[in-house]
Amino acid sequence: FLPANHPFRDSLEAIFKRHARLAAGAQAAVEAMGLEIFPKDLRSECVTAVRVPEGVNGKAIPDRMQDRYGVTIAGGQGELTGKIFRIGHLGYVDESDILTAVGALENVLSDLGRKTERGAGVAAAQRVFLQ
Repeated sequence: FLPANHPFRDSLEAIFKRHARLAAGAQAAVEAMGLEIFPKDLRSECVTAVRVPEGVNGKAIPDRMQDRYGVTIAGGQGELTGKIFRIGHLGYVDESDILTAVGALENVLSDLGRKTERGAGVAAAQRVFLQ
């Protein structure tokens, strides 16, 4: 029951383009925050995996994102538990979801002791989305 002009009623081609745009925005945000995409040489249009910065409790990031900001991200699994976290951009996700997640991430990383320039990630994602 979505309006005819709602982005989730797009053609398959438009949906793939949207996922690519959301991925590009999330990845630009991560890099602008001085974080490292994991693995370095592989980018996904479904999820952006990010290496937890040195000195930050990686297990606390997803919990604090959910508890303080209502934003759901995933942690690493198996041997990557506490070492990476993942921002999804597949399915019912739009630009505002990515911007909200990035803004919350900036705050959470700062809360967890990482020096973070608040707004850098959000601005980088916005630049991608405005192209």
